[in-house]
Amino acid sequence: MPDEKKIIRVTGTGYVKTSPDTTRLTFDVSSLHDTYEKAYGEAAVGNRELRNALEKLHLSKDALKTSNFSIEKKTEWNRKTEKYEFVGFRLRQTLSIELPLDSVITSKVMSALGAAWPELEVKISFIKKDTHDVKLQILESAVKDAREKAEVIAATLGHKLGGIVCVEYSKRQININVRESMYDYCATEDSGAANSIDYTPDDIEAGDSVETEWYLE
Repeated sequence: MPDEKKIIRVTGTGYVKTSPDTTRLTFDVSSLHDTYEKAYGEAAVGNRELRNALEKLHLSKDALKTSNFSIEKKTEWNRKTEKYEFVGFRLRQTLSIELPLDSVITSKVMSALGAAWPELEVKISFIKKDTHDVKLQILESAVKDAREKAEVIAATLGHKLGGIVCVEYSKRQININVRESMYDYCATEDSGAANSIDYTPDDIEAGDSVETEWYLE
């Protein structure tokens, strides 16, 4: 084992820019009803209409995924009576669909789904579908950065950089960030391609770091 006094610890950081290849539309609905049945009824009708709208666009109804669904009894504190009072049943649901990076297709889907369930709020995210190669590029960049820093430190101290003692990375997880935009989109079935959103998504920036140890000669 090398002498502990000759070991240097260096953090290497890697960054990569990559172009998104997929548009993700996320739809949220939040509504208050005086009965549980009405809340559930809105969800049932709304979901059915959304899937019918997708089929009219020749898209699979299964492409629309639900990531959150709840109907909760809501109460509020009444200062006069000093009691919690029932105000209604809150319906919350989040749905999403992934589409090609095409503004015309995106606008058609937004219009159709917005018309099918007008209470929906939509968020557009531009994502990288397959991140495997990007993660490897980030890791390679981080390791190169660590070595360059270690060489500078070694030379400044009057030493030569020796071999690698260890690399700590197994517990780390690279997160590829997404670019997100919120839209208050009041859609109609006639919106379509004529009013398509003309966008050029920005590159996605992603980064991570590795902890390295080197010995000095």
